[in-house]
Amino acid sequence: MAMARSAGGAVMAPANAAAVGDYQKMANAAATSGLHPGSIFEGMQTVADLSRTRAHYNPLDPTGTGNKAHFLDFSQNIAEAPFLSLLNASTKSVEQKSENADTLIDSFVSAFEGIASENVAQITSAVKNLAKAALSYSDKVQKYSNFAQNLLQTNSSGDVEFHLYSSQLSIHQNESKGTITFESSYEVLVAVYQLSSASWADVKDAFAKQKKTSTESWMNSMKTPVNAEGGARALCLYKNLFGM
Repeated sequence: MAMARSAGGAVMAPANAAAVGDYQKMANAAATSGLHPGSIFEGMQTVADLSRTRAHYNPLDPTGTGNKAHFLDFSQNIAEAPFLSLLNASTKSVEQKSENADTLIDSFVSAFEGIASENVAQITSAVKNLAKAALSYSDKVQKYSNFAQNLLQTNSSGDVEFHLYSSQLSIHQNESKGTITFESSYEVLVAVYQLSSASWADVKDAFAKQKKTSTESWMNSMKTPVNAEGGARALCLYKNLFGM
């Protein structure tokens, strides 16, 4: 099958966001009543949402401004926030020999950094939802789709971590099945940022007039919905052993 090649602007960038472990519980407990970000959680979520909106990246519309070009602008905006510490920026090579769908999803998740073992199942479920949403936009022409998974979590010091993982894979639709093609070797881009309690205390006043973003609002804005017009499509994954 011929691969449809195009510029980054035409490559869809479906996304999913997940609050890992106790993040949601802690964010809810620390939530402030005002209109502006007060807690460190509200701070990180607001910074992320400002980065997204300034890039005009909308994962809810992957065939429009939810494309790879806008995703890359969003990623760059996050990277340029001077009060965020970069904990990890790397490219992980993943070797995969299985054609089992669950195993292939697991191989993608295995590239994630700093994830506690008790949270792996939650993250794997989130990635499966991302895959299903992406496949609902597939058609009979095989094309690239940039999968992006965001994770929010805290560390033992109370700092907030913002994880962003992405990989460009190919998708297409055959009858009622949506197919993701995994190469026998593929790459996952990793970026992990931290907003420390000290850094948030230093910059909090600068956000005094900025409308805050709640955890629920952030996650909803980063979860690509299943395309209702695409119909029900079974999740089918296979790896490409022969190259594109």
